[in-house]
Amino acid sequence: MTGKLLFRRAATALCFATTSILLAACGHGDDHHSQTANALPSVVVSSSVTTTAYDGNSDDLLTGGLGKTGLGSATAPSFANPASPTAAELRRLAIWSNYRALVDMSANGGYGRFWGPNVDLNGNDTLGEGKIAGTEYLAYADDGTGKQNVTLMVQVPSTFDPNNPCVVTATSSGSRGVYCAISAAGEWGLKRGCAVADTDKGSGNGAEEMQTGLVTLMNGTRFRRQRARARRASSRRM
Repeated sequence: MTGKLLFRRAATALCFATTSILLAACGHGDDHHSQTANALPSVVVSSSVTTTAYDGNSDDLLTGGLGKTGLGSATAPSFANPASPTAAELRRLAIWSNYRALVDMSANGGYGRFWGPNVDLNGNDTLGEGKIAGTEYLAYADDGTGKQNVTLMVQVPSTFDPNNPCVVTATSSGSRGVYCAISAAGEWGLKRGCAVADTDKGSGNGAEEMQTGLVTLMNGTRFRRQRARARRASSRRM
């Protein structure tokens, strides 16, 4: 078995472990049952965990707030300030780009008719713009050196049922990021109330511009090299 395959399997297993930890917070205890908290795996940097709730109107898990119409548009979502896009704007563009990369977005090709955010589980056009409310968790795993980081993401739709849980994994292909499978495994799982666990298996974007000293972080924003290293060093000490 190659080292690359081992790394992919390890990253996927880690993503499942992270999912179980995050989903523990979704459970609802009662007088007859008690919740036992899971411990975060040591390789997951606790200070890197971010939690964002989406209302399913202004923004959402599946379409980045664009809806079926926005995803189907050939015009990419723009930035208010192109020189300094926000994390939310970069996320929206990543979802738009990755959704369109794996499926035929034309009406004749089936988008909006046989698949797409607006198509329900019975294949009917009943879901409108198809936005899905829920919570998105992002974190990264570090082997301790600060040089081998793996981005992890878990999306938990508001329809997730802790008493009947399901998890769909969507490991990225090639060098794509965590939103790679949003139009395939992501859409399938979210529509069914499943949590969707994604990982870039360490091959996503994380470039450092040598001339400017800018480093791309997990959410797509950029920091100067010194600030990025300080943030990582602080994370490893926690």
